[in-house]
Amino acid sequence: MADDGAHQGSPDFVEEPGRIYVADTALAQGAVGLTGAVMQNVTHIAPAIAAFFFTATIVNFSGAHAPLAYFVGFLAVLALGMCLVQLAKKFPSAGGYYTYVSRALGARLGFLTGWMFTFYSPIVAGPLFAYFGLILENELKSNYGWTWFHWWMIVIVGIPLIALVGYLGIALSVRAIVIVGAMEFLIVLALSLWGLFDPGPGGFTFQSFNYNFNPSGIATASGFSLAVVFTVQGLTGWEAAVPLAEETENPRRNVPLATMLSITIIGIMLVLAIWGQVIGWGTKNIASLPASSELPALVIAHRVWGSLWWLALLAMFTSTIGGSLAAQNVATRMWFGMGRSGVLPSTFGRVHPVRKTPQTAVTAQFILSMALGLVLPVILDPTKVFLLSIGYTLVLAVIFVYVIANIAVIKYYWTEARAEWNWIYHLIFPVGTSAVLIYSVYKAFWPLPAHPYYWSPFIAGGWLVLGVIVLLVMNSRGDQTWMARAGEVIGERVETAEELATQHPHAL
Repeated sequence: MADDGAHQGSPDFVEEPGRIYVADTALAQGAVGLTGAVMQNVTHIAPAIAAFFFTATIVNFSGAHAPLAYFVGFLAVLALGMCLVQLAKKFPSAGGYYTYVSRALGARLGFLTGWMFTFYSPIVAGPLFAYFGLILENELKSNYGWTWFHWWMIVIVGIPLIALVGYLGIALSVRAIVIVGAMEFLIVLALSLWGLFDPGPGGFTFQSFNYNFNPSGIATASGFSLAVVFTVQGLTGWEAAVPLAEETENPRRNVPLATMLSITIIGIMLVLAIWGQVIGWGTKNIASLPASSELPALVIAHRVWGSLWWLALLAMFTSTIGGSLAAQNVATRMWFGMGRSGVLPSTFGRVHPVRKTPQTAVTAQFILSMALGLVLPVILDPTKVFLLSIGYTLVLAVIFVYVIANIAVIKYYWTEARAEWNWIYHLIFPVGTSAVLIYSVYKAFWPLPAHPYYWSPFIAGGWLVLGVIVLLVMNSRGDQTWMARAGEVIGERVETAEELATQHPHAL
């Protein structure tokens, strides 16, 4: 039988089947169930955005066999997910990657991982709201003649609402995520299936999964490789339940399970989504898809749904809401973990006494989102800010995080957990997926993209250098106390009957 006290903060602790465990944390213990953890991942991937926003780019690279590219990318992400699971089942913590890397590779590299993570989840909400606002502005103008609506209006309403939900607690945030995520998922799936059953010129075909199927001759070997790279990047977000480990029931079991379930569910759905758009557009006309001035999904929705075309736009809206909520949950818990260990100001590691939310972290996230959602889009325009931040800079940051985490898997299981060493999970998958990720950097940034996107390597690289400087300054001041706490694993205990009945009897 499991020991309820002595070893629950250890990587070797095992949750006993049939019992509900919660983390020993100041956050809302046990407020998130398996369903909520899965939907946290799903909405962070943002299915409608992944399915609709990048279709033209992927088809431009791989033509009518774009669904095959998505399928190959899906398999690569499955392997990448298995790498993260190896750490998630050992080190439940709101610190997420910061804790994992600190525990396996040392606190300094853990700090740099958390530092680079700033260009991942924390930057999502602002550019995403601004870009969706621009799409909404154009659609309302072209379809209904509305000229009074402007993109910034949704930013000044949406981002404060996201922050408000963050202040009110993780339970409300997860419930909202489940609702908007389910709507988004069903609409994207419906449009995908509709495109398959009501095909454009060329009709229905399974040939989209044949590498040699290349009507119009727009696909190339290098283009197919680049399309796979983009699909791997488009599926990022599957690890978003990791920083909610301290608020999740049975975190050592549910967080890894949610990771793999979300990759499988969304991976299959996105393959169907791109296939449905290729077939719905028409394989005979596939050469015209990349040049479409309107998102291909909206063009198809107008054709197959008529006056109900706006449902596709609704999916993008719910995706913006769900993705922003999920990104906020990830960012604020990461900063909470760093504040608790002492690498950020201690106020980041404090929570509201009743709502159990990291208020300072939510406030910091709100300020960052407003700056990225209003100030930068006014200077550059929403499309350029979206592509520069989420399309390029984010990619560099997340690949850095993933590769370092893969190294942590190899190091930890080769040394501290050698008895559990598995050549596939602890060497082949980490090395193989890291090679794919590094190759994706090469393909995406050589040669450098056009202005202003060529700034992204310098932005990400400059931020990394600044992080190294911060570390050097802390070392010069003798500030080493945080290092001893950076890799701490949160303990677990059995949830009491009273807690189950009164605090969160229906954790999603």
